[in-house]
Amino acid sequence: MAMAHAGFVFLSMPKAGSTALQRHFSRHAQILFRQPPGMKHMSAATFENVMAPWLDRYGHPRDSYETVCLARHPVERALSWWRYRSRPEASAEKSTGDTTFAQFAEQLVSGEVPLGTAWNFVTTIDGVVLVDRIYRYDNLAAAATWMAERLGIAPPELDPTNVSPSRDVDVDAGVRAMLEAHYADDVRLYEAAI
Repeated sequence: MAMAHAGFVFLSMPKAGSTALQRHFSRHAQILFRQPPGMKHMSAATFENVMAPWLDRYGHPRDSYETVCLARHPVERALSWWRYRSRPEASAEKSTGDTTFAQFAEQLVSGEVPLGTAWNFVTTIDGVVLVDRIYRYDNLAAAATWMAERLGIAPPELDPTNVSPSRDVDVDAGVRAMLEAHYADDVRLYEAAI
């Protein structure tokens, strides 16, 4: 969601609140990708290699705007994916309806279920962070306020959007530790975010 005219481009990390922000800010965007998911959830590296030169060509050099995104704690992000994939309309091969969270976590760690990382979303192949401003998912309202200020509009009241089905789960300490170790870069990224 490019708003380079207001000094920023919002990169939509999957399962990190981007749909809620798109809902409120899309009418102010110069460029907005909604579909397919690969375009909506374009990584920072893809943005820098493909879209930034295009924006530059049309009067928005890279140093005239910041990139911003939201990052979610990896355990919370995994829980969200587990819940999301339990929807009745989820394809049989991706459904987690009959899978415990502990089983899903093991599938994530083993690579059986591929799930991109927040770290890979915001960095180069060499691990250089490309995103200028990263907010924690928990600070969604602060991100929305910052965006609204840049646009000169009132901060929106954010309603839950794209909410996954409710599934109660107590995350075992061992499962949490396994995920945090596997997604250690994501944990560091989340802890360093605003």
